[in-house]
Amino acid sequence: MQFSHLSAKHGAWISAACASADPSTVVAQIPHGYERYVRILHPALDEDDQLVRWDAVARSRNHIITAADLFETVAGLDAQGNPATEDAWVDSDLPLDQLPEEQWQALAAELIKATPNEQKYVLGLWAGYAFIEGGERIQIEREPDPALSEEENQRVYELALAEAQKPAFGPEVLDAEQLELGGGYRNYHLFEADAQFLAQPQWAATADGAQRQRPALAFAADHQWMLSTEPFDDCTILGGPAALIEAILNHPQLEAIEVGQFTRIGHSN
Repeated sequence: MQFSHLSAKHGAWISAACASADPSTVVAQIPHGYERYVRILHPALDEDDQLVRWDAVARSRNHIITAADLFETVAGLDAQGNPATEDAWVDSDLPLDQLPEEQWQALAAELIKATPNEQKYVLGLWAGYAFIEGGERIQIEREPDPALSEEENQRVYELALAEAQKPAFGPEVLDAEQLELGGGYRNYHLFEADAQFLAQPQWAATADGAQRQRPALAFAADHQWMLSTEPFDDCTILGGPAALIEAILNHPQLEAIEVGQFTRIGHSN
């Protein structure tokens, strides 16, 4: 399982292609020109932490999901996630902001299957994760050890905090130019990775544990497919060959709906 840092210039083709697009459309995230496009819907979690599919929510309200629907529309919620209709779905939180691990692995398997052997992948890690740079954004809680004095506990805490606040990457990543896709928060560190890392990413092992965030961007080295998950979005968007998109639409582990290049997500009404 291998990955290595890449220059932001490897993603310049995306920014060039998407810069002038309507920011609410699919082609603001995935360049135009792919045969087909699909939204892979992130499930919500109920009070027992069980995954809830969008179609289950829609059936509860006799709602027909359209390509442009946000989860809030499907569930009858307002933009803050509060009930906006009498029949609003209130039995789960809003959807996850990334695919669950098993669903990501199912998606990755289809991407790998659609990619010629030995080809590498380019992955984008969203630059907003605190673990990347470390520092004061990371705080910890620690119960005092009753066997230690107050001063000793404070010292132990300070050492643990210093360890937790260490950056996950060195200057070759932190000081490098990021890929900027606009909006003030769509910044990414790019990495080249093999198929195993694509399927099971682990960016770092920190004091908080393994950092296994799903890539926010991913594309084959020859650009034959590309996916994007905007920060805090309720879906992952993929553009690629027709056969790949068909496989995603028919995959039993994934909930997906086909979209067009100019579908304006969030404008279903």
